[in-house]
Amino acid sequence: MTAFKQFEMRAIRLLASHSLSEETLFALAAMPELHRYEHTGVGYFATIRHPGIPAQRVVCSKPIVLGESDGIRSGFVVFLENNELTLECHSWGPEEVPETYREQDVQISIQT
Repeated sequence: MTAFKQFEMRAIRLLASHSLSEETLFALAAMPELHRYEHTGVGYFATIRHPGIPAQRVVCSKPIVLGESDGIRSGFVVFLENNELTLECHSWGPEEVPETYREQDVQISIQT
């Protein structure tokens, strides 16, 4: 088991590949557990620590990355700072992102 789900790593790669090396992205995909996780009611924050993540703050919000599972749509943003990567998953429509969303078959796309 890895910290980030496959769909989360796809979102991270789409958003943060300009700020993280391929080596760091590969290492993140293999990390066994999250450093911190918080479900907010409308989404969640999942955080991991790694020395390859920049210390200076970088917000990765382009392109617009969307997820969809069982009619629930979500959006993603990646925050890099203090050697931590935080993936924000938030609702992108009227339905809230449920606590079970990470266990669902989430399909990732880019809004054009």
